[in-house]
Amino acid sequence: MEWLVALVVVGLLLLVSASKSMARPIRWAGMAALQVVIGAVLLFFANLVGEMAGFHIPINPITALLAGFLRLPGLLALVVIKLYIVP
Repeated sequence: MEWLVALVVVGLLLLVSASKSMARPIRWAGMAALQVVIGAVLLFFANLVGEMAGFHIPINPITALLAGFLRLPGLLALVVIKLYIVP
């Protein structure tokens, strides 16, 4: 019986230490996912407005991440790249 109690206590201690060590990477992954969603929404509205002029920026993880992290400057950079660099 004592071994069972000791195993439960050690298991709980390992679980607590693992959860604290994993909190920061999970938080970073959540923040990155949020930025990708924000970028996708920005690109969606840019494509909605650009549809009138026949302008379209593809929404993929790279463009969404760029627009999400850099917000308006990133979106403007994608527009400039699309207009002047990519035919």
